[in-house]
Amino acid sequence: MDYNAFMTAHRRLTILQLLNAASAYTLHELDLKNVLAAHGQVASTDQLRSDLQWLHEQGLVLAKQPDGVWFATLTARGGDVQQGLSTVPGVARPEPV
Repeated sequence: MDYNAFMTAHRRLTILQLLNAASAYTLHELDLKNVLAAHGQVASTDQLRSDLQWLHEQGLVLAKQPDGVWFATLTARGGDVQQGLSTVPGVARPEPV
């Protein structure tokens, strides 16, 4: 796996983990972008939206775009992936606790 694919897979896992910790399992894209940066994973708006779209296509999040802003909500499948109970190629596995 090349470095960019590695970083993308880890950023997607972090997105799932952040949504899991969020109230109602939902975050606005700007909040998600800021929290990612606070976790050392700076992403452009285009990168974040691309990740959200991909995660949505995989059934891991529900991504909505009312009036051009994005909201992401963790699905049950996304919860399983962020816990390491199931795997999806393109999302890093969480570290064992």
